[in-house]
Amino acid sequence: MRFNTLLNFFAAAGLVASAPLAPILQVANVQNIIPNNWIVVMKDISDSAFETHLANRDAAVVSGTKSTFNLGSFKGYSGIFSQSLVDLLASSLDIAWIEPDTTVRTQALTTQSNATWGLGRISHRAKGSTNYIYDTSAGSGTYAYVIDTGIYTAHTEFEGRATFGANFAGDGQNTDGNGHGTHVAGTIGSRAYGVAKKANLIAVKVLDASGSGATSQIISGIQWAVNDMKSKGRVGKSLANLSLGGVFSQSTNAAVASAVQQGLFMGIAAGNDGRSAALTSPASEKSACTVGATDKNDARASYSNYGSVVDIFAPGTDILSTWINGPTDTNTISGTSMATPHIVGLGAYLIGLEGTRAPGPLCERIRTLATKNVLTGVTPTGLGAILQPGLSGTPNLLAYNGNGA
Repeated sequence: MRFNTLLNFFAAAGLVASAPLAPILQVANVQNIIPNNWIVVMKDISDSAFETHLANRDAAVVSGTKSTFNLGSFKGYSGIFSQSLVDLLASSLDIAWIEPDTTVRTQALTTQSNATWGLGRISHRAKGSTNYIYDTSAGSGTYAYVIDTGIYTAHTEFEGRATFGANFAGDGQNTDGNGHGTHVAGTIGSRAYGVAKKANLIAVKVLDASGSGATSQIISGIQWAVNDMKSKGRVGKSLANLSLGGVFSQSTNAAVASAVQQGLFMGIAAGNDGRSAALTSPASEKSACTVGATDKNDARASYSNYGSVVDIFAPGTDILSTWINGPTDTNTISGTSMATPHIVGLGAYLIGLEGTRAPGPLCERIRTLATKNVLTGVTPTGLGAILQPGLSGTPNLLAYNGNGA
């Protein structure tokens, strides 16, 4: 009787359950799959058609749904659905694809060393300076959405400019229990360690204290940031930092692309796997500004992902920034997670200095300003050309703010 009810639902919604029309996507690393959790992505349908689809869903779909997404051209929902229900959903004429929900993690590597070199590097053409040269506009009037583990907003380095926006991690703790998000926020806009020292910082918590979360939570966080930006009139002066990543996800990439289309600059960590960033998400989304990491010697960090989808490199090894064990706490860690906020901070700095820009032109401005052809480890030579074929096309561009020599 239950099966007949489902068939009646699909018939009423104009669906055919005999031959799936929407692909059920596969995930490269099955260990990242969250069992029985799925993301359902709609075709580019109108808001009213989406509402009709939602209203006509069977009770089993409604009860299993955890999140609904309406992010411009990206619409869909996620939840816990049985395989048989997924197979039936795939027959909907409204649905573009269905994808397993997967685990996403921070992109940081903990180290014991201590350094404050990153700010000096991005404000000089030559390496080695410990002075950070910047215009006093310092990102004033800009807003950086830190989509991460949260922010310890009481840290003195934030000077009251950090606020908690939303929590999609499911832990009910509106603070940072990990440290990663606070560190990222510090590099974007803290007083001593920040690139844009007057930027406003908004925590969008999507990862828990272990530094992990679901793809659907990331999409929910992106949606919230876009809606907050638009409702508060911040288009053209808002940026998002995603220092996180997981297996390739068409759904994640589509959500990021939609956010960019609506005016939110998306700075994305290239990933710490030492391989092509085209294999991971959201780093592989071409409309985002994807960031690789370098060390003090202007070498691509050994862990940093690479390839033509990377837009820019920035300091990522041994980066000192804010931490969570008290209002003056700091920590030094490494990763493309640490490189990305240099770029998001630089984007905020340039908006404050030069005026509002759409996401694509802002990333291109950062690339145009960059110091060129000083990096090692980005050009395939000898055996490396065979062992790392994805290295070809990696840009030899290091972030620079246009100031010191």
